[in-house]
Amino acid sequence: MSVRETILRHKIVINKLRHRPLSWSEIDRILQEQSALLEYNLTLSQRQFQRDIADISALYGISIESNRSKKQYFIQQDTEEAERALDAFDVFNLMRLGNNGSKQIIFEQRKPRGTEYLGDIVHALHNGRALYFDYSKYYETEVEHRRLYPILLKEVRNRWYVIGQDLDKDSLRIFPLDRILSLEVVKAGKFQAIKVDPETLFEHSFGIILPREDQHIEEVILSYSAFQGKYIKSLPLHHTQEIVVDNEEELRVKLTIYITHDFVMELLSVGAEVKVIAPESLADRMKEEYRKSLQHQS
Repeated sequence: MSVRETILRHKIVINKLRHRPLSWSEIDRILQEQSALLEYNLTLSQRQFQRDIADISALYGISIESNRSKKQYFIQQDTEEAERALDAFDVFNLMRLGNNGSKQIIFEQRKPRGTEYLGDIVHALHNGRALYFDYSKYYETEVEHRRLYPILLKEVRNRWYVIGQDLDKDSLRIFPLDRILSLEVVKAGKFQAIKVDPETLFEHSFGIILPREDQHIEEVILSYSAFQGKYIKSLPLHHTQEIVVDNEEELRVKLTIYITHDFVMELLSVGAEVKVIAPESLADRMKEEYRKSLQHQS
């Protein structure tokens, strides 16, 4: 069986199970019908389907489970991790469809740099290795050599960052991959590890900036215009977002978050479409940023 047939079968099975659970006889019938329609051999035995389940989990991170009492297969979709895996699968298939010279599917022209290091960093994360790399800051001309014990990878606005313990400065540091010039995976050696919980490290952060040691989580209340509110409802600013008011005049939301520079820049990006209700310190900071912007224009 060809690789093309295997990938196509994975796509069909995943898309069908996303809508409802299916018995093996239903899956078998669907694959037979699609084989005749697409003129590919997509059929397989139920034992071979178990290998497909393992491959789908390994390749796409999508878990197909079985309900023995109902004799059905299903995809559990009620977790954020499962939803992200399905989203990634959709993007994967879109990229395959778009890779045909057609001008009908347009991808972002600004490609993130540094993605060639992702495989090495993931290897280091899984095997307790360190990263040695040359790093160039935006505001300095000299290249630095850094030694990092990686803790996690994080994507923010189409940029990838590696977060870990700087073995020379003995502190938690964040490095954008697009500023890394070369990278090597090495044995970590002996060092006193900083205790970090990757799941909670950015729990109350907006993007990639970590709060200062003296900074506290704050309750932020924002009032958006009804029009802009539609975007905020469809793509929430933060996982703590709660809707307080939703009517024809405004969408008012509450966030529990650290107020960092990237969060302020996000609010400034929508201009008059948002008003800060609380805290007062954030409202004052927004006014100051607008004042400085007006001075630059004069």
